[in-house]
Amino acid sequence: MKFRQAAVLEPKDPTWKQIGAGLKKAGLKVSSAREASGLGKEQLVVIGPSVSSAAKVVSAVRKAAPEALVLAAQSKGFKAPWADAVLPLPVSPNDLKARLADFEKREVAMAPPVLASAGEGILDPLTNFYTFNHFKEVLFVEVKRARRYGFPLAIALIGFDPVKVKPSPGLQEQLMGGLALAIRRSLRDTDYPVQQGPDRVLLLMPHTDLAGSLIVARRICERVSRATLQHGDEVLSPTISVGVAAGEPGREYGFSDLVRQAQDGLQAAQARGGNRVEFFDATAYKAMAEQTGTATPPTGTRAVARN
Repeated sequence: MKFRQAAVLEPKDPTWKQIGAGLKKAGLKVSSAREASGLGKEQLVVIGPSVSSAAKVVSAVRKAAPEALVLAAQSKGFKAPWADAVLPLPVSPNDLKARLADFEKREVAMAPPVLASAGEGILDPLTNFYTFNHFKEVLFVEVKRARRYGFPLAIALIGFDPVKVKPSPGLQEQLMGGLALAIRRSLRDTDYPVQQGPDRVLLLMPHTDLAGSLIVARRICERVSRATLQHGDEVLSPTISVGVAAGEPGREYGFSDLVRQAQDGLQAAQARGGNRVEFFDATAYKAMAEQTGTATPPTGTRAVARN
């Protein structure tokens, strides 16, 4: 389903106009419907933050427009079990475009996808991940918004552990294809994966703290560990290691800091035998510095492993 027309159900006029303006910048037409009874052919319905009894309103929306995607517009909290997903406020047009593209992609997942050539468009033809060019655009928006509004932000760096046969281009492609499938099945609608190298994937997780990012990382790790791969006469059981790092609200950090921390975690996980998750814990990090009486430790030091 293509998202072309949207409705904003929001009783307060200033908020309705602000959300509508963001939707229009994302390329959507906004109808005049302000209640479920006024819905027609809208493919997207946004429930505003001032709507009372939101669950009941969504129930009416489901009856009036059963195929429409329902998003809950929120400036904090980011939990709305009655909606399909949360739309963070203020609306970021680039972020919304990426989210809608992801929903469209998931709807046609069972059909042969029509994808752009490598490096073009939004999706990569091999992994069905976002292309690096699109990822850079999303990254800029998410890091800027996380700093400005105090949202948590996490990343995971995923790499294959050594296999017992000599890697070949064909084997690497098979491994990456399996990893890509495990990652896509483990993602939330707000996560952004991109292939960083022949055997590595970087996963950006906006609005996600350390605890939430660890859940995602462990889920991916477990999915891969349960899979097998036939390669010639060998039956391989590939595993991955994951390094996780999270930027906390109120703490100064840059994306490069998070990448270094995740890289340290990935190396530590592989050094400990692989098939595990290592993470950087800023809270434990600060406590360690206070107990030892030292200055804040250099960026990249890791905390204990979990798996």
